[in-house]
Amino acid sequence: MKKTLLHSLLVLVVFTSCDPESDEANLNSDLDVTAVNEAEIDAVYEDIDDLSIVNFESVTDAMNGRVAEEEDDRLCDNVVSFEGDRNEGTITIDFGEGCVDPNGNVRKGKIVIEYNGPKFQPESEIVTTLIDYSINDIAIEGVRTLENISTSTEDFPTFHILLEGGKVTWPDETFATREVDRVRVWKRARNPREDAHLVTGTANGMTRRGIQYDMEILDTLVYKRACLPSRRARIPVAGVKQIETENKVITIDFGDGECDRRFDVSIEGITEEVTVD
Repeated sequence: MKKTLLHSLLVLVVFTSCDPESDEANLNSDLDVTAVNEAEIDAVYEDIDDLSIVNFESVTDAMNGRVAEEEDDRLCDNVVSFEGDRNEGTITIDFGEGCVDPNGNVRKGKIVIEYNGPKFQPESEIVTTLIDYSINDIAIEGVRTLENISTSTEDFPTFHILLEGGKVTWPDETFATREVDRVRVWKRARNPREDAHLVTGTANGMTRRGIQYDMEILDTLVYKRACLPSRRARIPVAGVKQIETENKVITIDFGDGECDRRFDVSIEGITEEVTVD
């Protein structure tokens, strides 16, 4: 996830406003704040997942004598340490007091990745814990568990994902919470840039404005690594999710697989296109 995605989503949440005398403006406020806030939190944790997976692979590849195909440009020098072996160990990404990536994102704190078993082996597990972690001074908390539930190493790797204790806190001390229960199928290609992730499942939590919500994926979400140059790699390029609040049902349609920056948000029969710059 690049700065354009994070920054644009944060700006939408911070600066979305409405005219109290305009029903249409109130509708737009619901769309922008609830839907975009949910997408924002999702993208933040997808970025952490990606950091964990990419660096787990890099470390295990090095143990097997392979050189990583490309460096992770989100990391500064000497921030990754490792203890263990091929089957069990701990990887620590320590950003210290601040690590700036090429897009200007500033990460601080630690991401601790504990793994038990080779990643693509059924029943293996990766647990990612955040310690004083933040990006652009936005604090991120939670424990993310990926369990390999594949029935065979011949199948596409399939993971059960749980996020427990998810919380995002802004510098003004407002915060949002999130819990996740998902299944992700990793469609690996010969060229890693052609990989895709297919995601189903649910999430729930509270938005920054204190709105409780439940989210369900109605049509499988598709993430494409090939969309990285267009900044869409950490948000879906296809699929539909539905968000229910106390008095609203919001549907987000991510499109038909194109690497664009648009998705449609619908509420009470009205659809609005959202563009992430």
